[in-house]
Order: sequence, then C-alpha cells, then structure tokens
Amino acid sequence: MDTEYKLLKILFEKPNSKDILLMALKLENKSNFNLKSDIEKLKGIWELRWSSSNSPFLNYSPLINNLQILKPSKSKAINLLKPRGIDGIIGTGIISELSTISDIRLGVKFTHAGFIGPNIGFVKLKALAPIKREQKGWLDTTYLSKNLRICRGDKGTLFILVRRNNEKLFRKFEVFISKF
Repeated sequence: MDTEYKLLKILFEKPNSKDILLMALKLENKSNFNLKSDIEKLKGIWELRWSSSNSPFLNYSPLINNLQILKPSKSKAINLLKPRGIDGIIGTGIISELSTISDIRLGVKFTHAGFIGPNIGFVKLKALAPIKREQKGWLDTTYLSKNLRICRGDKGTLFILVRRNNEKLFRKFEVFISKF
C-alpha cells in the first residue's frame, strides 16, 4: 500500500492519528510540484481534513465542511465553513485573490469576509464586507496529486486537504465569485 493511499485512508478512518504527520512528511519529500506548470491542477474544491493548528476552525469537524475552493485562472478563491449536507455556497466565507510568488508559493490577499446565505428567488443573501486593513498570507503547496494536497502556511501550519468532486457546487462558486 503506497503512502498516499494510507494517508487518505487514515484521514477518513482515524482523523486524529499521530501517523498523519509522518505520512505527510514522506509525501512532501518526494513531491515534484511546480506552481508555474501545475497551477491549474489546484482548481477545484478542497476539503480540509487535518491541520497542525490548534484552532477549531482549522481542523476537521464531522459537522462542518471546511472547504477551500480555488479558481487559479481567475486568481480567485474562497475559504468556506458550511454545514455538511448543504450543497451550496452557504456559510461563513473569506474571499481572496491569488498570485504566484515562487515555484511552490501562492500569495493570498483576503478581500471580503462574512456570512453567505441561501438564494431567495434570484437574490443571494450575503453579508460580506470588504476587508479594510490589508490581510495577506501565502501557502506553499508541498505535495499535490489528483486527490490530495499538502500545504504549509505563512504561520507554519501544515494543512492536508482532500479533493471533493462536486461540479454542481463548483459552478455555484464560479457564479458567486464572478461578482468580486
């Protein structure tokens, strides 16, 4: 059984296992990801399954989807905390602009934050405010495959995300993000 398969299995079966970090380090060591040639492979919906952070919002929860939805071709992304089982852009969100900084480093500038509600008729309920004081960060993509993404943030946090194949939700994101 290869390391990625083992890591994916343990992320779903034992999300608090001490083995997760060691497996992630093994995958990072054999990574050949290059942002300049592989940036479009980041496109899609990524669910946070594990992080080294102690923050409850940066860890897996069985009740909440912690999603990062990326559209590199438009330099746009959203971090979205939403209730599980709801197939829409609903919850608490932070919208960001993306930029390439180096071979593995993606710059992130947070632009809007707040609540995103359901559609009522043709109107999307939302209370998103522009972020007035500039908030920037970066993410190093240290491993990427079709199903798994490992990143390190500017504050030293290690993130492990699993790709979610949900074309319907991604299309909703594209419509939503086009207004920013």
